Amino acid sequence: FGRVHRMGKRKTAKKQMKKEKPKLMAKFDCPFCNHAGSVKITITRKAKLGQCKCIVCNVSYETKVAALTEPIDVYCEWIDECEKVNNEDGQGAPAARASQSGRARERAAASRRDDDDDDDDDDD
Repeated sequence: FGRVHRMGKRKTAKKQMKKEKPKLMAKFDCPFCNHAGSVKITITRKAKLGQCKCIVCNVSYETKVAALTEPIDVYCEWIDECEKVNNEDGQGAPAARASQSGRARERAAASRRDDDDDDDDDDD
């Protein structure tokens, strides 16, 4: 009988902290003029088109995009395309190189180096 019951406070839920999404890069370097942060990426979802354009040297690249494509994806595709073109210009068709085994490629590279060394001797 002698006890007094006090009403307790209602427990409140802890405030949930919002997790920050990791931010993707927004500015990219131009592979042609090497200016830092000079490439602007625009993605037009309705036209399914992604475009990279350097504001310094006005070089541009366009590609088709999907629903989940981000600006970094468009930029990486541009870089891959540049490397592909550079490899084709420098060493012939990439399909021919891909069909060679690793040792055959090493021998071919070594023979090219030997030929280059022989050419240097002729200049003396």
